[in-house]
Order: sequence, then C-alpha cells, then structure tokens
Amino acid sequence: MNGRIAAELSAQVEPWSTESEVSDMKFLVAAFWIAVAVGLTDLPVAAQSANSSPDIYLYSRAQAEFDQSVKEVLFPWNDHDSPTDLSPVQANASWLKEHSDIYFYVDGYASTRGDLIYNLALSQRRADYIKQQLIDSGVPENRILLAVGWGQLYPVCPEENDECWSKNRRVRLTYGHQ
Repeated sequence: MNGRIAAELSAQVEPWSTESEVSDMKFLVAAFWIAVAVGLTDLPVAAQSANSSPDIYLYSRAQAEFDQSVKEVLFPWNDHDSPTDLSPVQANASWLKEHSDIYFYVDGYASTRGDLIYNLALSQRRADYIKQQLIDSGVPENRILLAVGWGQLYPVCPEENDECWSKNRRVRLTYGHQ
C-alpha cells in the first residue's frame, strides 16, 4: 500500500462515529495486509523455458487453462448482489466442477467512484457474494482459498469515465494451485 492510500485510510477513519464501523474498517485493512503478506498481490507466474522443471510446466499450463476458461463477473454501480449478467457465474461454476483439482481466489473490485473505504467494503461484499454463488452451485468451499475485496486497487481501465468505471466493478477468479 503506498503512502497516499495509507493517508486516505487514516483520514477516513476519523469521521466514523460508531464502534462497529471502525471495527469493520480495521478488519478490512488487516485483511488487505494479510493478503499482501501472503503474496496475493503478486501471484507467481512461472516462466517456461527448456530448463523448466515438469512441476513448473504443469503449474503454468493449468494456470493458463484456468485464465482462459473463467470469466469476470461485472456489477452495476453501488451493487454487490445483482451482477449485470449471471451467465459467467454459472459458466465458472460448471468449469470449476469439471476441474475439481484446482483451487482459486475470489477477488472483488470497485470503480473509483465513491470513497476508498466504502469501495473496499463494497468489493469485499461482491467477492463474498460470488463465493456464495459458487458454493450454492456445487463448488466445494474448501477449494476457495480466500475471497478478498481490493476496492479500487488494480483497475483494468484507469480512465475516469462510465465505460472504465463499469469495467472496474467486477469479481474475478484467480488461480491458486492444483
């Protein structure tokens, strides 16, 4: 987390009045730092070469298949439980049930509209919602390594307009391991 984001987080704690809101914010910040500590912000991508070990080759082939097969789920503005289209959720669940040896993360994101803390909580609710949809569709919960909301971090489109905001309101599944 860079200094600007840390300063925004600190500044936004002050106006909160209830103990519950402060507790929720502390949990989200702690979850973020745990995710950073375990390396979720920089998942390894195995480079293949003639000298690659078979394990690395299998890992990257499985990850490539995962990345090509699973789809992002987009959300309307300020919403966490009504994706714009449910078909990616159903397609992801079907693919994951067919590939029962793959473990994965559920990553939620938000656009830059709204304040930092609110978007962090909203993206977590989105990740939790999709996690529950996958479980309800028959994907075993133990295969979901972590559901985490990243807020407005890691935008797929950095511009400040409706088209980019809509692309950034998403949940994406990230390959964990086999």
